[in-house]
Amino acid sequence: MLFMTKRIRRIVVWLAAVVFGAGLFVSQGQAAEIEGQRPMMIVEDAFQFTPGAWSSYYVHVRAKKEYYRMYIATLERLNRNGKTCSWMEVGVTTEKDPSVVTRFLVEETRSGPGEILDVIVQVQGYSPFTVPESFYKGEEKDVGNFKGTSVAKRLARRAIPIGGRSVNAWAVEAVDDRGEALAALVSEDVAPIGVIMAESPLIGMYLSDWGGGARSKIEGTPVNFYVWLMMQMGGALSK
Repeated sequence: MLFMTKRIRRIVVWLAAVVFGAGLFVSQGQAAEIEGQRPMMIVEDAFQFTPGAWSSYYVHVRAKKEYYRMYIATLERLNRNGKTCSWMEVGVTTEKDPSVVTRFLVEETRSGPGEILDVIVQVQGYSPFTVPESFYKGEEKDVGNFKGTSVAKRLARRAIPIGGRSVNAWAVEAVDDRGEALAALVSEDVAPIGVIMAESPLIGMYLSDWGGGARSKIEGTPVNFYVWLMMQMGGALSK
């Protein structure tokens, strides 16, 4: 039971922690310290809460020589506790592990995603489950402890050809909370996160496609995490 709980907890941390920054670059150094986390770069002034917007990326984690694909979408907008919020989804497909979709409700702020209000995870081949608040709220939370960077310099604006389309982009330089230099191409034409390319000594993130009309990739009705855990244990014991 304890082994299974720890194993599932690692899955939750790995997926629910993909990114929950307040419209900033995810702290790369901190991301590397959280087991299994897949970091994503967000530029402070390029994020747009556009319902239905989506973009997909190739990501290279240099230190681990790891490659994966990442999908990001902003979905429906709603009001929660007097706050304007949006549902977002991040899908991660790695070379070795099952694909995962993380759906999270965040407060909209001028700089991007703010407070996290709900998180749902679905691992390929399994039913979805709701993530306990203890994973993403409070002082001892496993996820969401990200510090950001600011854009230090906008270098030049130019048209960038991508997949037969052309977008107007800024080349920018930034520095994260640990002093690591980042270089990026950002554009308001590419919602939701505005990143075309972002590179540092630790990670490279490259836009592959984007568009509108996104719908949730979560299939089925989410269940409580602990109910879901018992379901998996029951299935394992019956084999």
